[in-house]
Amino acid sequence: MLLGSVALRATPAWAQTRPRVVLLAITEEDPLAARLTAELEALGLDVSRAQIDPTVPIEDLVRVALAGGARGVVVADGRRTEFWVAEEGSDRIAMRQELETENTPGMESVLSLRTVEFLRVSLGLTGHTVTPPREGPRVTPRPEPEKRVGVGLVSGIVASTGRLAPFAAVGGGVRVRIVGPAGIELRGLVPIVTQRFDGPDGPVDTSVSLVGGGLAFMPRLRGLFSFDAGAGALATIVRVAGRTTPNGQTDSNVGVSLYGRAAGCIRLSPSWSLRLDVLGGTTAPRRPVLVATDGTVTPWGVVFVAAVAGIEASF
Repeated sequence: MLLGSVALRATPAWAQTRPRVVLLAITEEDPLAARLTAELEALGLDVSRAQIDPTVPIEDLVRVALAGGARGVVVADGRRTEFWVAEEGSDRIAMRQELETENTPGMESVLSLRTVEFLRVSLGLTGHTVTPPREGPRVTPRPEPEKRVGVGLVSGIVASTGRLAPFAAVGGGVRVRIVGPAGIELRGLVPIVTQRFDGPDGPVDTSVSLVGGGLAFMPRLRGLFSFDAGAGALATIVRVAGRTTPNGQTDSNVGVSLYGRAAGCIRLSPSWSLRLDVLGGTTAPRRPVLVATDGTVTPWGVVFVAAVAGIEASF
């Protein structure tokens, strides 16, 4: 009958290393017992609730609980508490303490705090507090919205195998993901200043602009580094100013170039990246040629390369 009167709850595996305390009360609804349970568990103790059997002496219930492995037993009885502490590693009673207070509002909390403090000191927990692990709610990270459009501004150097020296250029580009990693792109480069070279009839100021687009390969990479590539066609616009034409001082011509490019990106934030693009192409489909009064002026070569870097916004 004694064993039946001290029915202990199952203890989780992680709590087996914590001191176990049995809390005895007349009823399950006893407010003092409920407060003691909360404060003992907050202290890091493994608390088991049991109901007092009026027909069994308290001392017998205490011995059964200590023999079952409990380190301490607390009795909550209205306006008084009583607790026993066993010697560590045995069921022998090392000490017994009784606390009582007036039956007035607010004294219930004082009694529970004093009981817990005395028990904490008696169990040797003054130097540390054991906090049971708590499993918080599992939060599923929200997937980052897929970026389908990239708009960038770049600057760099453009060079060709023709008579025109490498020149500085600025430009921009737009990339749009269509399906999977496949997309389309538009891009352009214009020179910062015109360049001068010696033509058949004197100095010639010239400039070359590249405008066009094609297909883009944009894999979904969510780390710090990413890459993309593209290929397509560019309108190669060559404009000269000087005494090179039979009917005027300026002339221009438009050719068609094929290009391929590769780019690497460093992510600064979810929406901003630094990028480096390297382009290479050929004017073989249609090379822009300017004809002078006494010969052919060809400032732009058959093969060209460009290296540009800048910043890109994605959304």
